[in-house]
Amino acid sequence: MTRSLCFFLLAFIVRSALAETTGVPASVSQVQTETVNGQVVRIVQHNMEINPIIQFEILSRPDFEPIQTLTAGELPYGSETLSLKDSSGAFVEEVIVEDTHISIVFEYFFIEGPSALLECQLPVIGKHFGPFQCGKK
Repeated sequence: MTRSLCFFLLAFIVRSALAETTGVPASVSQVQTETVNGQVVRIVQHNMEINPIIQFEILSRPDFEPIQTLTAGELPYGSETLSLKDSSGAFVEEVIVEDTHISIVFEYFFIEGPSALLECQLPVIGKHFGPFQCGKK
């Protein structure tokens, strides 16, 4: 009886341990935390073939809770808005953290036509993000 009870408890513990998760979606490919304009900013890159978005969060100190979150699934380009999911492909080539803003270089593949390198900038103004703007690199 004792052996059966021990086996049952051990099986339950092992199953519980295997069911634990980190809470990070499988589509996340990279997370980095940087200081931009005096604010702690987390940049979450997703696998662009699975979930074509990039997320930015300004975090509070000292508990690192999100103050503001911006999810970019579209690139404002001139008078157009280019959808990351409705393209032939869009890939993050480079993330550059500057003193007051974040620059992201995307290679964007148009459905009909060639690809283009687009450089997008996201300013950090106080505890908020400024407008997300993109242009050809």
